[in-house]
Order: sequence, then structure tokens, then C-alpha cells
Amino acid sequence: MTIRATIAEFNPFHNGHKRLIDAMKEGGAAAVAVMSGNYVQRGGCSVFDKFTRAKVAVSCGLDLVLELPLLYSLSSAEGFAMGAVEEMNGLSLVDELWFGSEAGELAPLAELAEALMNESGAFREALSAALSDGLSYAAARQRALTAVLGEKAAAIAEPNNILGVEYLKALKRTGSSITPVTIHRAEVAHDSMEPGENVASARALRESLKTGESIDSYVPYPPVFRPVFSKSFDQIIAYRLKIASMDELTAIAGCNEEIAARLKKAAHGNSLEAIIAAAHSRRYADSRLRRVLFNLVLGSDGKYIPPTYIRPLAFSERGAEILRAASAAAKLPIASRGGSLKDDEIFRLECRGTDVYNLAIGRLGGEEFMYYPSVQRQGPDASAQK
Repeated sequence: MTIRATIAEFNPFHNGHKRLIDAMKEGGAAAVAVMSGNYVQRGGCSVFDKFTRAKVAVSCGLDLVLELPLLYSLSSAEGFAMGAVEEMNGLSLVDELWFGSEAGELAPLAELAEALMNESGAFREALSAALSDGLSYAAARQRALTAVLGEKAAAIAEPNNILGVEYLKALKRTGSSITPVTIHRAEVAHDSMEPGENVASARALRESLKTGESIDSYVPYPPVFRPVFSKSFDQIIAYRLKIASMDELTAIAGCNEEIAARLKKAAHGNSLEAIIAAAHSRRYADSRLRRVLFNLVLGSDGKYIPPTYIRPLAFSERGAEILRAASAAAKLPIASRGGSLKDDEIFRLECRGTDVYNLAIGRLGGEEFMYYPSVQRQGPDASAQK
């Protein structure tokens, strides 16, 4: 049996995700996802909690959802990709990594990945000059790539292409045997606020949920769950930033002294958006500032360490078969019960993250030790299971 995997946030799960899963399962293959937990890569919380999103994804066709711990999900694109790929490698059963991209083909992404992994003297010189001009790292990197690759570098500006390049880098750096496969992201752009006929971006869906508009036409399940937004964290973030020291801030991955100073100067704000607006700079992406703030709140330095376990969040009967096969083949321990991970550093951070997520929305803590996945039904009515 071929096992195909994807890396996802499902924030929220929508018809575009369903199309990807259907394509992955063609020919009788199994479909697995490594999914972000309660926090997402651009810095913020997930609109539905991770256990709900995992069950929805399995009800809509996935066979197995594995957790991408917040150490990686609340990280740069590079850390996000590396954590997910190392987890796939650790499962030892994944044959292919599938992802959507604006490029729709591997060759241009592979060329960009190669240029970034083997930085030439010309690339380093152009990067340094661009950073000296006050550009953000992403903009400086694109200018440097343009200097060595010409028009081909334009692809690195597209969000799905960026992640695709990071996936290819991670596969190569880990010596992975997993084969990458990309499909063209069509109809609706990554952050577009304009929906297609029955497809909308995750961003557009989140905005609709904020305003109470129906998203029924764009999701393959009844959206009966209570949405969560970063505004729920306003008081927690504002308080934590007000009492944080410069040393605490600069100890967080991605936070230098300039960013720390900007955030402390913005600490008069009483909401996440007010703080970000006051600290905004063209040199540093707002998503980077958000990741620093959420890592500060969760007591994480955000520094990369390799995954130490694999944790299933939801699975179908076929997914259960994959887990049984993985129990003998996996290079990392598979842990379905939180209690077996109570001394693990990455899991302790996950517990804090879930407790803070639940605190922000008025739910009790300790959920990581109470949740235990069981076989999830698939079909149009299964996503309503709690």
C-alpha cells in the first residue's frame, strides 16, 4: 500500500483540502497528514482546536492525522517544514509528500531549494547588501536569488511555493527517501478574500467566521463548532509583554535586540493587534512578531530540537492499520496517551500551549492527558462527532 502524506494546518479544513486528499487517495493509496496543533505558523491560534480539526479531516477522507507540536507549528517556514518532515521520516512508512504550490511543478522549486542550500558567494553578497538596505529577510532573500537566478526567483514570493521549497530542503537535508509531489494550487490564491465557485481561502473563511457569515458552501462538513480567534489572547499577551524583560524576549528564536526593543516600546497596547501595529516595521514581518509574542506567552524559546515522538490525533480504520504497522517500523515512539509523554520536553510545552488556548476561551486545563483517539467514522455526518 502506498502511503502519501501532506503537511497542513486545516485552519479551517475546506473544499480545497478535500480535493487534495481525494487526489492523494487515487489508486488506492492511504492519505496521512502532519497537522499543526492549536497554534499556526504565521503566529496565532487555530480557529478550531486541534482535536476537532483532526476529526473533521478524517471524517472528510484522511486516514491518519499526526500532530505537529507547537514547537514547530509556531516557527519559521524552515522550522515548520523540518519538524514535519522529520516526523514523517520517523514514521518510516511514508512514500510520498504531497503539497500544493503556485508553481505546480517541482523543477523550479528544486532549483530554488538548491540555491538556498548551497549559497554562492554572489548570493551571500547580494543578501547582505539587501539586508543593509533595510529589507526584510524574505525580501532580501528574493533580491539575492534574483541576482543569481534571474526571473526564476519570482516563485519564492508565493506563499505555497515558499513552503514547498522548505519541504524540499528538509527532505534533502535529512537524506529522506520520501518522494515529493506537488500539484497546482488553482482557482483561489492562498490569501485571497475573493472566493471561487465553491472554494475559498482559509483566510477568507476565518474572516467569514469572525463576522458570522455562513461558510457552508466552502467546507465539506457542517461548521457547528465554536471558532476561536487571536483576540481571545489579548489580555494574556498584553500582560506577558508588559512584565517581560529584554533578556526574556531576545532568548526567543527569531527575536533580536531590535525586535525586542520595538515590542517593549509597543507594550502600552492592550491587544495583540495594537501591539503589532505599534511594533510594525518593513524590516520584520508581522508574522515574525506574532510568533515571538505567542512563544513568550507559552514559555517557549522556539529553538529547534528534533522531534522525539509521534502522536496520532485522529484516524480511520485504515489509519489504525498504518499505526499498527508503524509500531514495529517507526524510528520514533508512537504515543497515543499523553501520560506516556509527561517527562518529554516537547510534550510539556504542548501541554502549556493547550492549557493557555483553553484558558483564553474559558475551558479547563489538562486536556492533553484526557484526550485519547479512537477510530473515527468517515462520511458526511462523521465530522459532527465530538
